[in-house]
Amino acid sequence: MQPNPSVEELADGLGGLITYLMKSAEGDIFRDFLRLDLSPSQIRALFLVERAPSPLAVHELAAELQLSMAATGRAVDALVRHGLAERHEDSGDRRVKRISATPAGHELVAQLYAARREDMRRFAASLTEEERTGLVKALAPILARPEIRALTIGPFC
Repeated sequence: MQPNPSVEELADGLGGLITYLMKSAEGDIFRDFLRLDLSPSQIRALFLVERAPSPLAVHELAAELQLSMAATGRAVDALVRHGLAERHEDSGDRRVKRISATPAGHELVAQLYAARREDMRRFAASLTEEERTGLVKALAPILARPEIRALTIGPFC
C-alpha cells in the first residue's frame, strides 16, 4: 500500500485484513452462531441486551436494531425460548416489557467475546515485533476515538 493511500485503497486493505482474520479464526463465529440456532437479528439483540446497563424496553431494542416491533418481538421470543433473555414488566408502566440477559445469556456472550479475543491474540502473536509496534502506533489514535474506545477492552483503553 502506498504511503498516502486513497480511501478506496485503505478500504480494500482493511477489507482484506478483516476477511483474513475471519477466515483464519479457529473459533469460527459463523459456526458458533449456527450452533446456537439463532438468526443474525437474534444474536444482535442478545449482544445489545447483554451490554445494556439496565433492562431495555422492547421499543428501545427495536430502535437499536432498526427493526419493527413485530420483528423485535420475534427475536426476543427466540432469546427467551433459548433461556438467554427474560422479559419483565416495567415498574412504572405495566404495558411496557423490558428485556434483560439471563446468566446463560451473559455467559454465552462472554464465551463468544473470549473466542474472538483468542483469535485476535493468535493473530497478534503471528506478527513480528516490528509489525506489532507499527500496528500499535497506527491503531492508537483510532482506538482513542470515543465511539471506538467505548467498545474496546485492554491496554488501548
